[in-house]
Amino acid sequence: MKLHTLTPSVGAKKKPKRVGRGPGSGHGKTATRGHKG
Repeated sequence: MKLHTLTPSVGAKKKPKRVGRGPGSGHGKTATRGHKG
């Protein structure tokens, strides 16, 4: 086993959720924070 050959297994890495980037993303406007406060 060598360090440069290691890769994460399939399905182990998810893209981070980018919130607040427009209504088409599904996480726009309030960016999952709700309406209060």
